[in-house]
Amino acid sequence: MTLVYTEEEIIAEVPGLDRTLLVRFVETRIVIPLQRPSPPGVVYSQIDAARLRLACELRESLDLNEDALAVVLGLVDRFHGARGDLRAVLEAVEALPEPHRRQVTDALGRRIIPDDG
Repeated sequence: MTLVYTEEEIIAEVPGLDRTLLVRFVETRIVIPLQRPSPPGVVYSQIDAARLRLACELRESLDLNEDALAVVLGLVDRFHGARGDLRAVLEAVEALPEPHRRQVTDALGRRIIPDDG
């Protein structure tokens, strides 16, 4: 599996992506390629490839322009960040001694499923 892609490789890898569209995606910061020192040039990561695939799919299926795609992908990024934060909280709760874990889960249960009383 390729860890980084050149411009030519990323265009070949992502269905629906051409050089013009890639340039527009870089200009609107949908992806931000890394500068490679040797040989000089830009490269794209596996995460960039996934973002570009999603951006091309959304652009095609929902007819979104680059500005709208940037907003949608920004929201996706925030969602993934929140999911990672939640995973860290769950792991911390699981590491607590049983009485404290029960207190936390009881308190969360009251907040998630409020009493109707």
